[in-house]
Amino acid sequence: MSFYTFITLVAVTSPLISSVFLTVWKSNKHVDKIGTSFMFLSFLCSTLFFFTSWGGETVGYTLDWLRIGDHNFSVTFSIDNFSALLIAMVSAISLAVHVFSSAYMQGDPQLKRYYALLGGFTFSMFGVLISDHLVFLYLFWELVGFCSYMLIGFWRHKKEAISAAKKAFVINRIGDAGFMVAILCLYSVFDTLSIHDISAQFSSEYFNDPLIFIASIGVVLAAMGKSAQIPFSVWLPDAMQGPTPVSALIHAATMVAAGIYLLIRCFFFLPEETLLIIASIGGITALIGAYAAVTQYDIKKVLAFSTISQLGYMMLAIGVGDPENAGFHLVTHAFFKAGLFLGAGAVIHSMHQVSCDICKGFDAQDIRWMGELRKYMPKTFIGFVICLAGLSGIPFTSGFLSKDAILSSALLRMNDGGAWIIVGVFGFAAAILTAFYCLRLLYHVFIKDLGIANHKVCQDCLVLPKEVPTRMNVPVIILACCSFWFVYTLNPFDTAGSWLQEGLSIVTLDHHSVHFIGLILSLLMVAVGLLSAYFIYFKGVDSSFKKKIKSKFFYRLSYEFFYLNNLYKAGVKSLLFTSRKLESIPHADEHFVNLAIGTSEVVRGFDDKVIDFFVKVFAVGNVVIGHVLAWFDKYIVDGIVKLFTLFMKLLGDIFRKPQGERSQSMIAWSILFIVLVLVFLI
Repeated sequence: MSFYTFITLVAVTSPLISSVFLTVWKSNKHVDKIGTSFMFLSFLCSTLFFFTSWGGETVGYTLDWLRIGDHNFSVTFSIDNFSALLIAMVSAISLAVHVFSSAYMQGDPQLKRYYALLGGFTFSMFGVLISDHLVFLYLFWELVGFCSYMLIGFWRHKKEAISAAKKAFVINRIGDAGFMVAILCLYSVFDTLSIHDISAQFSSEYFNDPLIFIASIGVVLAAMGKSAQIPFSVWLPDAMQGPTPVSALIHAATMVAAGIYLLIRCFFFLPEETLLIIASIGGITALIGAYAAVTQYDIKKVLAFSTISQLGYMMLAIGVGDPENAGFHLVTHAFFKAGLFLGAGAVIHSMHQVSCDICKGFDAQDIRWMGELRKYMPKTFIGFVICLAGLSGIPFTSGFLSKDAILSSALLRMNDGGAWIIVGVFGFAAAILTAFYCLRLLYHVFIKDLGIANHKVCQDCLVLPKEVPTRMNVPVIILACCSFWFVYTLNPFDTAGSWLQEGLSIVTLDHHSVHFIGLILSLLMVAVGLLSAYFIYFKGVDSSFKKKIKSKFFYRLSYEFFYLNNLYKAGVKSLLFTSRKLESIPHADEHFVNLAIGTSEVVRGFDDKVIDFFVKVFAVGNVVIGHVLAWFDKYIVDGIVKLFTLFMKLLGDIFRKPQGERSQSMIAWSILFIVLVLVFLI
C-alpha cells in the first residue's frame, strides 16, 4: 500500500470509525473529545494528502465488484485535484463544527447520537467525492440524504424539526429519481458506469443521442434537489430546525455541495440546451433566494435563503460554461457560510442567556430582539463581519473574487443574446440584493440598540449578552481568515493565475476579455446594495413608510418565499380537482380526502396485522430454530465428541497398563503378541 493510499484511507474512514465507535459507546462522557479527535485525524491526513499531491496525478483504487451475465462491474475510488481540494475543505469545516458543537451542544442528552451522526454525515460526503463509479456515488448520495434527514430532525420532540426532516427527505427523492434515470441512460450508451471511462469515450457525436439529453436532465434534477434550486428550494429554509452547527455543515460543505459537485463532474456530457436550462434555473434561484432573504427576521432564515441564492450563482456559472469558477465559488462560499452559521449559533447561544420566563414572545433567533452585540461579543463580531463581507462580495475577500468571475462569465454569454441576457441580468440583480440583506443583517444584530432592552417587561430581569466560550468563537475566526483573498491568489481583483484554478485545470469559459467591465459592474452592484441598506437602516426611514411597505404585495412575496410552500400544498389539490366531473360532485374534495384517509388506514392495518405478523413470526421462528440448533450442538454434537474422547482414553489405558514398566513384562507381551499373530496367520 502506497503512502498516498494509506493517508487517503485514514482520512476517509476516520469519520466512519468515529460514528461506529460512538454508536456502541455506552455514555455521553467524552463523546465530543472522541468525535473531535477522529475528525482531527481525518483533517490532518486530508490536508497532508492535499499539499503533497496537489497538481499531481490522480490517485485511484479499482476492485472487481460483481458479474451479471456478460456484464462486469468494477468499482473505482479515485481522488484527483478537485476531489482532494473538496475533501480537505469538508474535513476542515467538519472539524470546526465538531469543536463548536462541543460547547454549543454541551449537556444535550443525545450528544452521543449527535456526534455519531456528524461522523456518518462527513464520511458520506467523502464517499461522494471519491466515487468514480456512478452506482457507488449514488449510494453515498443517498447516505448523505439519510444523514441530513436524521440531523435536521435531531430534536425529535419538536414537531417542526420532524416536519422539516420529512420535507427534505421527500423533495430530494424527486431529484434522486432523475439521478437513477441518468445512470440507466449512461450505462445503456457507454456500457460502463465509471465517470472516467465515460469521459474517455465521449465525443461531440454523442450530443445527438436522445439518451444523453435525458441523462443530462436527470443529473440536473438530482443537483436541483440536493442543491435546493427553484422549485425544490423549500426544504432548505426549514432545515434550520436542526442544531445550528448542523446547518453550517449542510449549507456549506456536505448536502448542498453534493449537487454542484455532481454537475461539475458531469459537465462534459451536458448539451447546450441543458446548459441554458441550468443557467436559467441558477439565475432565477440566485435572484429569488436573495429577494427572500431581504425581509426575513430569523437570523438562520436569512442565511438559509442566502445559501439558496449562492447555490444559484454556482448553477449559473455551470450553465454559462464556467464550471471552474463554480467550483471556486463552492470552496469560497463553504468557508464564509460555515463561519456565518457558526457565528449565528454563537449569537443565538448568547441571546438564550438574556431571556427569562416573563419575556413574552422572546425569540433568540429573531434579529429584532438583538442589537449592539459588537459591544458584548467583539470576537464573534469580527469573525462574523469578515464572513459577511465575503458573502456580500466586498473587495479583498474570496467571495468577491469568485462572484466577480461568475458575473464576468455571465456577461460574456450575454453577448449571445436572447435568454442569456435575462440570465445575466438576474445574476447582477442578485448581487445588489445580496449586499443589501448583508448590511441589513449586520445592522440588526450588531449595530442598532439591543432590542430586548427596549421591552419594559424585560428590563427588570435583563441579563446582558456576553461573549461565547473560546471553543465557539475560535472556529468562526479561523473560517473568517479563510475568507480573505490572499488565501487563493495574490491579486485581489482577478482569479487568473490563482493556485486553485491552475490546479483544477477544468475546461472552462475564458471571460478575461470582458473581465474589466464585469469587475466595474460587480463593484457597482455591491455599492448600490450597500448604499440602499445604509440609507434605509443607518440613516433611518419614516416608520409610516416602512409600515406601508410591509403591507405591500411584493414585501409579502419576499417574506413568504414566493408562496412556494403554499403552491406545493395547493398543487396536489389543483391536479386532483381540475376534472369537471369532480367539480360537479358536491363536496368532492371531502369525499376524496375521506377516501384517501380510508385507503391509508386499510394499508396501515394490512401492514400492522399481516406484514408485521409474518415478520414477527419469521423472527420468532429464527429464534426458536436458533435455540434448537444450540441444544443439538451442545448435547448431541458435543456429546458424541466427548464419548469418542472417553473411548479413546479407555482404549489407551487398556494397551498401556498391561505393559508395566519392567523389561520382562514388555518382552513377555511382545512374545504373546507375536504368537497370536502367527496363530492368526496359520
